[in-house]
Amino acid sequence: MNRLLSTYAVLLMTVALPSSRAQTSTTTADTAAGARTFSTNCSGCHGADGRGGERAPNIATARNIIALSDEDLESIVKKGVPGTGMPSFSYLGDQGAKDVVAHLRVLQGRNATTKATGDATAGHTLFFGRAECSQCHMVKGEGGYMASDLTDYAAGLTQDAILLAITKPDAVLAPTSAVVDLTLPDGQHLTGMARAEDNFHITVQTNDGRWHTFDKSKLTNIQRTGHSTHPRDYDTRLSAKELDDVVSYLVVSSANAPAKPARRRNH
Repeated sequence: MNRLLSTYAVLLMTVALPSSRAQTSTTTADTAAGARTFSTNCSGCHGADGRGGERAPNIATARNIIALSDEDLESIVKKGVPGTGMPSFSYLGDQGAKDVVAHLRVLQGRNATTKATGDATAGHTLFFGRAECSQCHMVKGEGGYMASDLTDYAAGLTQDAILLAITKPDAVLAPTSAVVDLTLPDGQHLTGMARAEDNFHITVQTNDGRWHTFDKSKLTNIQRTGHSTHPRDYDTRLSAKELDDVVSYLVVSSANAPAKPARRRNH
């Protein structure tokens, strides 16, 4: 079941190219109506809070889902995701889909305004210095590429949510960030992030950036660590003020990030 959910989550997250800003529309969404529709049609699988259940993945705090534009999310609602358990809700119509997405944005915290309470300049110095965040993460084209781009990461997130992701990374672990240890047929081990997986194959990205795809039936063992490569000691490595400064840097970076255009669709 967990394997199926992971595959579903990957497909759901890659069904559309992400846009970091919600797209505007000439019609107004009704969040109250969206809440009712979500409760009736979506909560049975995704949970009342959108954080996932036994039959569907988390869509409330998963970063790749949050990053999708409203247009892309509405398309998923109306068309579903072929090959997964996500059905089409085309009968909701354009307005119904818009209302559901508006409610989802509330669950995601995208309507919240986050203020920087720390020293963003000091946070920048920590991010690219002693905290070593930039070894894996990129902001505005600077930094590493092994982990997600954090240029607009903090958009709509509360400070507590950002702090949780920094200090308790496994609490918000995405399937494509989970580290696995593979035992190869010759007895050697290969460790990396499970970027994609189905019933027959698994694709792992190692720390050198390379991608490796294996036939699962030929592997001796697949050990799932339940962790990402994100350090789990930031709550002791950094002081409370330093953590606040890093959070503030991400908030300010997000506020200043240019909006990305929605992807073009072929009709």
